[in-house]
Amino acid sequence: TEQAVAVAGGIIGGILLFVLLGITAYLLWKKICHLFSYEKLINPIKTTNPNAIFQDQANSEIQLKSTSRSRSVPFIIPPTLHGRDWIHLTNEEQVQEERDPYMTPQSGPRSSFHSLAGAYVVGTINPDLYKFPEDKSETEFPDGNIGRLWFSIEYEQESERLLVSLIKVRKLQPPADSCSPFVKIYLLPDERSYLQSKTKRKTLNPQFDENFVFQVSSKMLLQRTLKFLVYHVDKQKKHHLLGQVIFPLKNEALTDDNKLVIWRDLEKENLEPPSEHGDIQFSLSYNDYLGRLTVVVLRARGLKLHEES
Repeated sequence: TEQAVAVAGGIIGGILLFVLLGITAYLLWKKICHLFSYEKLINPIKTTNPNAIFQDQANSEIQLKSTSRSRSVPFIIPPTLHGRDWIHLTNEEQVQEERDPYMTPQSGPRSSFHSLAGAYVVGTINPDLYKFPEDKSETEFPDGNIGRLWFSIEYEQESERLLVSLIKVRKLQPPADSCSPFVKIYLLPDERSYLQSKTKRKTLNPQFDENFVFQVSSKMLLQRTLKFLVYHVDKQKKHHLLGQVIFPLKNEALTDDNKLVIWRDLEKENLEPPSEHGDIQFSLSYNDYLGRLTVVVLRARGLKLHEES
């Protein structure tokens, strides 16, 4: 019985091994057949010779050139170029010899049309015609000048705002060697309030590029005056007035999208001595629409007071 079981098991194992070997051989054969198989194209691609393409293009270009040159188009030499050496061609064109400096470039690649007529010197460019006009406000300063100030103004009708841009100051004349300037901006007749720029350290040519806004109605705009006071701050934090600019707005056409860039020379402060009884400073403005005259008393100087008062 044990021998029968062993024989049956051997037979079954042999059958399974044979089946596995058969499956493995089939898969290998299928894979090998797939590698060497190919599909036939329905529309075979026509192989072309690249040299033939270039030859066709060259032949077409030659035919085009021969067609274009077959037409007789005479070229007339300008009178200023008469007397030079020229080569006569069959179609009445004339080409200047390459030894002429006007035809032969000194450097650079040669073009395929170098030997054709049509490349002649007709003139040169004058660079002076394309220069921007020189800004003389940066270079021409009169004798006794104590500085020059640049600013811009623009008025927004809808918001009733006057936009003032402080741009720069040049050629300041400080009382000391070093200079730390800043600017106060007033909108007269209101001299009690002002806007002030940042202080620029140790420079005679400060660049500010700062923007300021004044709220003023369109009816009162032309009655106002811009006042710029340029100060110097010394080491003891004392302020020294270097100059001022007074700019009335009545002569300016201020509208939307109309930004005016203006420069003015600084003027010294009025240092005249007071009169016998003193001076008083005031401003006047008249509103034609309301028929109203406004008088603003600003300050008094050098008043002669009695000892008992």
